[in-house]
Amino acid sequence: MAKQVKNDLYFNPRIQVIKVSNEGIIQETNKTFFDWDIKTSIYEAHPFFEILRTFAEEDTGQEELNFPCIHLEDDQSERICDVSFAFATKDITIVLFDYTQKYKDLNKIAQQRNESVLLAKELELKNKFLLEKEEFKNSFIANINHEIRTPLTSILGFVEVLEKTKLTFEQEELARIIKRESLHLNALIDDMIDLSKIESGTLKILEERFSFQELIKGFETSYSKVAKAQQISFETHVEKGIQEYLIGDRTRVYQILNNLLSNAFKFTEEGKISLSITKNYQRTNKVSLTFKIEDTGIGILEENIPYLFERFTRFDLDKRVSGTGLGLAIVKNLVELLNGEIKVDSIPEKGTVFTIKLPFRFELLKSSPTQKKKKYTLPDTKNKFRVLLVEDEEVTQYLIMKILISKGNFYVDVAMNGEEAINHIERRKYDLILMDLTISKIDGYQATRIIRNNYGDKFISEVPIIGISGKADETERDKCIRSGMDDFITKPFEQEEFIYKITKQIAKKATH
Repeated sequence: MAKQVKNDLYFNPRIQVIKVSNEGIIQETNKTFFDWDIKTSIYEAHPFFEILRTFAEEDTGQEELNFPCIHLEDDQSERICDVSFAFATKDITIVLFDYTQKYKDLNKIAQQRNESVLLAKELELKNKFLLEKEEFKNSFIANINHEIRTPLTSILGFVEVLEKTKLTFEQEELARIIKRESLHLNALIDDMIDLSKIESGTLKILEERFSFQELIKGFETSYSKVAKAQQISFETHVEKGIQEYLIGDRTRVYQILNNLLSNAFKFTEEGKISLSITKNYQRTNKVSLTFKIEDTGIGILEENIPYLFERFTRFDLDKRVSGTGLGLAIVKNLVELLNGEIKVDSIPEKGTVFTIKLPFRFELLKSSPTQKKKKYTLPDTKNKFRVLLVEDEEVTQYLIMKILISKGNFYVDVAMNGEEAINHIERRKYDLILMDLTISKIDGYQATRIIRNNYGDKFISEVPIIGISGKADETERDKCIRSGMDDFITKPFEQEEFIYKITKQIAKKATH
């Protein structure tokens, strides 16, 4: 039986058996993998076998030794083997088990696993980098937004003040140019902020009831004036049967149409521009509308159309045509966010047609129109109303003080930061506080919470507070209201809206 086992080992194609003397001379071998000659030294066959010298010289008494995964090679062969030594009195039997393919496969699997781990780590680091980059970009844009809007508020505010003074014709024209360019700058900032929100997925789509007919009439009124100035024709057509009130995001619909109409007027020097709205389909309380903006402008080359909606794309290098190339990128993103479709057809030198399909909902039951903005008047009193302005920008301080004092109904005190604001309200009663949000020491939110929560005096804790910020978004508004403010106004602001909000809060406080 033992002889049979020995023969099985000796003739197994995956095994090589080598018998050597205690001095390491090869006495017998089947040469399955390695052609080592009999009567040659095993120590010269491969350096690994030098290990036998140690055991032969020290006479450790070991009967058997096993070594896994040994890389053996000579001029003719290369193998990865498990090696077994069996020690007898006069000789040593060496058995080489060939596991070359097995170890290569295992190594490949281990390598793939390591590569997978490394790839996962690389992706994790890339994602972390991209998140940090996105966070930095959004933070940078938000700060730039605030920093630009603050001086822009002063420019537009003082232009409005200037317009109400006695000006010569030339001065009126200069004031009009300053106002127009400032509004253009403000629109560019809005585009930049919106694109950043779209890319980061933070732009919110609202579902609210609004007057669709009023929205279109607004475009008809404003762009008819532009058309008259450019000496071209502007027409609007709304299919009969489209609901007067729709449910959707009015702001984003306005943005889409305004961007496309503005673009059409920018590139049309003669002929006409038209806006038409037709009903695509209507089912139960859902309706799909098709908007077409057609112009007779310079048109777009066919090869440029695929790149039309990319950011910062401009095909017309005429420097008289202003713009960053963000408008159409924003339009496409907004249309997609509203689950709509957009396409463009154009013929160079003949004109362009933008076609947009947008879905809306509407109320099945006919309801009364939304109420117009309520008019508020200041309480009838002989005393002027005292306002605390918390603002650290001197130019903005001067602008707001000039606006309020010119009305003849207000005294204005100024605090440079939140700490000063707290000190002021502890010494004097105020009818209203205008609170900038980014003041130093104690910011506008903290100062508001202190006023609301730390005083038993009802007149102090319930004083109306209006937040003022250069960050024009719903998140900022919500944060203001949660901190205890009564209203919120963004920079730059229209003076009429500014006075309306102040009057509203003072009037509401007087009726309670």
